[in-house]
Amino acid sequence: MTWIKATVSFVVVFILSFVLGGCFLMPHLPPVPDRPVTVFEMEYWLTNWAGALLGAVLGGLSAWQIMRSDRKKVKGRTE
Repeated sequence: MTWIKATVSFVVVFILSFVLGGCFLMPHLPPVPDRPVTVFEMEYWLTNWAGALLGAVLGGLSAWQIMRSDRKKVKGRTE
Protein backbone atom coordinates (compact mmCIF):
# COMPACT_ATOMS: atom_id res chain seq x y z
CA MET A 1 0.00 0.00 0.00
CA THR A 2 2.90 2.32 0.74
CA TRP A 3 4.29 1.92 -2.76
CA ILE A 4 0.93 2.82 -4.28
CA LYS A 5 0.65 6.01 -2.21
CA ALA A 6 4.24 6.95 -3.04
CA THR A 7 3.72 6.33 -6.76
CA VAL A 8 0.51 8.35 -6.88
CA SER A 9 2.19 11.15 -4.95
CA PHE A 10 5.15 11.14 -7.35
CA VAL A 11 2.91 11.30 -10.42
CA VAL A 12 0.69 14.10 -9.09
CA VAL A 13 3.59 16.24 -7.89
CA PHE A 14 5.55 15.56 -11.09
CA ILE A 15 2.70 16.68 -13.35
CA LEU A 16 1.99 19.82 -11.32
CA SER A 17 5.66 20.74 -11.13
CA PHE A 18 6.18 20.01 -14.83
CA VAL A 19 3.34 22.28 -15.89
CA LEU A 20 4.07 25.10 -13.44
CA GLY A 21 7.82 24.89 -13.94
CA GLY A 22 7.33 25.07 -17.67
CA CYS A 23 5.03 28.06 -17.44
CA PHE A 24 7.36 30.08 -15.22
CA LEU A 25 10.85 28.82 -16.12
CA MET A 26 10.63 27.90 -19.81
CA PRO A 27 10.53 31.50 -21.14
CA HIS A 28 13.78 32.30 -19.29
CA LEU A 29 15.97 29.21 -19.81
CA PRO A 30 17.57 27.96 -23.03
CA PRO A 31 16.30 26.98 -25.53
CA VAL A 32 14.10 30.07 -25.32
CA PRO A 33 11.05 29.71 -27.59
CA ASP A 34 10.76 32.39 -30.25
CA ARG A 35 7.12 32.94 -29.27
CA PRO A 36 5.10 32.24 -26.12
CA VAL A 37 4.29 28.55 -25.94
CA THR A 38 1.20 27.25 -24.16
CA VAL A 39 0.65 23.92 -22.44
CA PHE A 40 -1.52 22.75 -25.34
CA GLU A 41 1.32 22.80 -27.89
CA MET A 42 3.74 19.96 -28.63
CA GLU A 43 6.79 22.23 -28.32
CA TYR A 44 5.96 22.76 -24.65
CA TRP A 45 6.06 19.03 -23.93
CA LEU A 46 9.22 18.40 -25.95
CA THR A 47 11.44 21.26 -24.78
CA ASN A 48 10.39 21.67 -21.16
CA TRP A 49 13.56 20.23 -19.60
CA ALA A 50 13.38 22.56 -16.60
CA GLY A 51 9.86 21.42 -15.73
CA ALA A 52 10.88 17.78 -16.10
CA LEU A 53 13.89 18.24 -13.82
CA LEU A 54 11.86 20.16 -11.25
CA GLY A 55 9.08 17.56 -11.39
CA ALA A 56 11.49 14.67 -10.95
CA VAL A 57 13.18 16.27 -7.95
CA LEU A 58 10.00 17.40 -6.19
CA GLY A 59 8.12 14.19 -7.06
CA GLY A 60 11.01 12.10 -5.73
CA LEU A 61 11.10 14.09 -2.51
CA SER A 62 7.35 13.69 -2.10
CA ALA A 63 7.47 9.92 -2.64
CA TRP A 64 10.50 9.61 -0.33
CA GLN A 65 8.68 11.50 2.43
CA ILE A 66 5.66 9.19 2.20
CA MET A 67 7.90 6.11 2.35
CA ARG A 68 9.80 7.58 5.31
CA SER A 69 6.67 8.48 7.27
CA ASP A 70 5.19 5.01 6.74
CA ARG A 71 8.46 3.44 7.89
CA LYS A 72 8.28 5.49 11.09
CA LYS A 73 4.67 4.41 11.69
CA VAL A 74 5.55 0.71 11.24
CA LYS A 75 8.65 1.05 13.40
CA GLY A 76 6.62 2.72 16.16
CA ARG A 77 4.09 -0.14 16.20
CA THR A 78 6.65 -2.93 16.54
CA GLU A 79 8.59 -1.40 19.44
